[in-house]
Amino acid sequence: MGTLTATLSLTDSTTFSDEVSFSVTDTLTTTAPAQSLTLATITTADDQELVDNAVSGVRYFFARNTDATNFVILQTTASVQYARLSPGEWCFFPVNDGNGLEARADTASCIIEYAYWGKG
Repeated sequence: MGTLTATLSLTDSTTFSDEVSFSVTDTLTTTAPAQSLTLATITTADDQELVDNAVSGVRYFFARNTDATNFVILQTTASVQYARLSPGEWCFFPVNDGNGLEARADTASCIIEYAYWGKG
């Protein structure tokens, strides 16, 4: 088993009357299967599986859209959309047990970088 340290810091001094500023850190226990940081070309096709739904267990998933113009949709392997990564945006979240993850470019092919770790 391994460990993954995840930290998220959010600061906003313009949207609300009170400044929002906080940081949370968690040390996560990880296990196989795992995928090291990988670059992938995502096309407008609907079946580009990044996390296999046939393998049981929760996965910690990271992705970043490296494209300068186009966005990428993240969806379940049943094509239920749940995230949109605009150019330069990223995400980190757990993928539920038994649910895979696919990516689909909206307008033109995009390159994303992604990685995942099994939850230990």
